[in-house]
Amino acid sequence: MNQTILQTLFLDNPEIPVEISSFCNHIPEYVQAELAYNRAARELMDLIGYERYARFEEALTLHMSFEHRAYYLFGLGLRQEVLKGLAG
Repeated sequence: MNQTILQTLFLDNPEIPVEISSFCNHIPEYVQAELAYNRAARELMDLIGYERYARFEEALTLHMSFEHRAYYLFGLGLRQEVLKGLAG
């Protein structure tokens, strides 16, 4: 099976972030959580300054992106079923 096709379907699809953003913005709890995060981030930035905050957020974002990607790759069994269907 062509790994490039799978990479494009599951990891490099430019439509996925747009769809996720649209989906999340229709969930009131998500919107509230985002507002709370932005307030907390602003408070922290005011306390420690932009440079330190930017370094912290960059490290946190990188860490979380690896963790989220791992969860995404593991899938909930769906990925395995899709791959079996493509290979079958």
